[in-house]
Amino acid sequence: MLSEIEVVYFKGRIDDVLANRPLTDWQRRFLTDISGKIGRYGVRTRLTEKQLSMLTRLTRKAAEPEPGIVASRPEPFEAPQRAVALSRPRRSFNRSPLGRNPLRVRNPFRPRYLLRPPRAFRLLTVSGGRLALAILAILMVVGLVGNLFKNDLPVDNGLPTTSSQMPPPASATSGRANFDITDGDTIRLRDGTPVRLVGFNTPEKFEPQCSREAALGIRASARLKEMVATAKSTNLTLVACSCKPGTEGTRKCNYGRRCGTLTIDGRDVGQTLIAEGLAVPFICGVSGCPPTPRPWCG
Repeated sequence: MLSEIEVVYFKGRIDDVLANRPLTDWQRRFLTDISGKIGRYGVRTRLTEKQLSMLTRLTRKAAEPEPGIVASRPEPFEAPQRAVALSRPRRSFNRSPLGRNPLRVRNPFRPRYLLRPPRAFRLLTVSGGRLALAILAILMVVGLVGNLFKNDLPVDNGLPTTSSQMPPPASATSGRANFDITDGDTIRLRDGTPVRLVGFNTPEKFEPQCSREAALGIRASARLKEMVATAKSTNLTLVACSCKPGTEGTRKCNYGRRCGTLTIDGRDVGQTLIAEGLAVPFICGVSGCPPTPRPWCG
């Protein structure tokens, strides 16, 4: 959600850009929609990462870095230089090539290393103990993280896998819809979790490659909203995503989104959108996806 400073900043910048900057049709529609959403919800406005990135890009002033109120990479922290205390010079002795004081005579009656081991052995023992403690700590952390994510669904860097390798759904909802529509193939749960719908791909409306794709993306999103609004029953099931081993639960898998299937009145929404020319099939493998099909710009 946006802060109060971001709300005031973006409202002012959107009005200025709409009034003074040449824009394409879809850019103007995008800024108008976001302005209306900010006006309705204020600090409760929810924007996806794509929406926030596009909004920041369109409202940024010429030759101006990204506003500090927008989530951005923090400035690198420069630790103050620590003053080096001057210490007394160490007393030096005339040592032999073997590193011993030639003027010092060892007591022949003193037992050698009676109470303590040689220095080299002591250093080896201390270093080995620290290394063992470090390895033990790493193993404990890995075990804790593994337990936390043991029952979590893997997330994908694109789209969900085929049904043959999907585990049982982690959760499912039916009846009245409890999510918001982001675009034609992405929804957001009420707890803020983004979910990529599986098996199909719709045109992009936020970052289109041409005006035709932008228009079809808007139509696909509006069609999905219409189907959900007029549905007698909806059923959302979370499924596993195609994901490279070791990347589950990270942004390298589907940008941190979950994957799911959405049926309305018993029919998958992807089938409906494909039949109406607003989507194309998109099936992934076990650990990855083919290039995303985007045939709308020729």
